[in-house]
Amino acid sequence: MIGLPAPTRRELLVGGAVGAGGILLAAASAQADQAPAHVSVTDRLQRLIRIELLLLFSYRHVLASSVLTPRARRTLTPFAAHEQAHIAALEKQLTARGGTVPAGPASLSAANRDLGHRKIGGRLGQLRGDLDAVRLLLTLEQVTIGAYFVALMKLQESSLIELTSQIMANEAQHDAMLGLLLPPNKPAGAVPYGLVQGLQ
Repeated sequence: MIGLPAPTRRELLVGGAVGAGGILLAAASAQADQAPAHVSVTDRLQRLIRIELLLLFSYRHVLASSVLTPRARRTLTPFAAHEQAHIAALEKQLTARGGTVPAGPASLSAANRDLGHRKIGGRLGQLRGDLDAVRLLLTLEQVTIGAYFVALMKLQESSLIELTSQIMANEAQHDAMLGLLLPPNKPAGAVPYGLVQGLQ
């Protein structure tokens, strides 16, 4: 009997992503009826947009500063464009439902107040080096992932479940890449678990 060729790394990753997506969709469907009546779909989209705007502001601020090493700057530079794409996709869904697009942080102090409200350590403008910046962004990414995880447990529309799953997966990629920038700079430390829930 001729054996099948071993799957490539890409095939394994795609298969894992599909399986994880199925688990999330099943969990979201099972718990959708438990969503509090007072939190509407537009409210949830606004919450996700607000945290994405804070994340974008933070990436832009850190990238404009001088605290990053060349390696960290190369890693983080594409992330701001990813966050812009997430915001645009969420805003499209929000405005289609008659919702009002929230504003992002208007200043450094406003962004820092938001970081404090979300219990994220470190403050923009006070970062003492590369590791400070990476740790702040990593925690903010994990809080963002947590917001998507919670949303997935409540959303009922398949199109929104698919969109939020895709965005959450991209944020998990950011989480892993940021983790690789921290000691011991090893994959096992950056991706300790196969599935992510973030910080809630």
